[in-house]
Amino acid sequence: MNSASDAIRRGTRARRGRRLGTWLLVTALGVCTGLAGASADGEDRAIVLILPGAAETRPWVPDGPAQLAEGQDLFALINGGAELFLRYGFERAAVQSYNLGGGRHIQVEVYLMRTPDGATEVFARRVGPGDLPLTIGDSGVRGEYYIIFRQGRFLITVAAGDSHPDAKTAVLRIARAVEKRIPTTCP
Repeated sequence: MNSASDAIRRGTRARRGRRLGTWLLVTALGVCTGLAGASADGEDRAIVLILPGAAETRPWVPDGPAQLAEGQDLFALINGGAELFLRYGFERAAVQSYNLGGGRHIQVEVYLMRTPDGATEVFARRVGPGDLPLTIGDSGVRGEYYIIFRQGRFLITVAAGDSHPDAKTAVLRIARAVEKRIPTTCP
């Protein structure tokens, strides 16, 4: 190929990259601010983008589509504890289970609160005395088989169904992938 065709290809890729970046920013703003006129479906798709994809979780694979909840629907999504989230301004959630086979799983829960203070309050009440501080998000802790952290208006839980060493490693890797996907534009 000649340098002119290479330049055209690079320019096309750059434009696509800018369009994708613009789309991701607008989507992130839709998640964070509930843009006027945004549909619930659009906001659901936006929060799902925070969940890591199969390439980031391998060999753990998504086990079906993410489950979504908004407002009072949270009671159907989580068994117990919904009152705490609702008291501090819960808006929406996305939950995705990842499977390794043999009944092993990791679950990622992404909660979007109305304010960072709401996320801080729920985080403070979910952290236990045996949890160890972890440098992730704005605040994070690690338990035997889970990580809980908050970043801006988001509260994230990544939990394994067992405490096998490979599950613990995967929980940290997946939590870091989620952290990178949280829009920095969220106050």
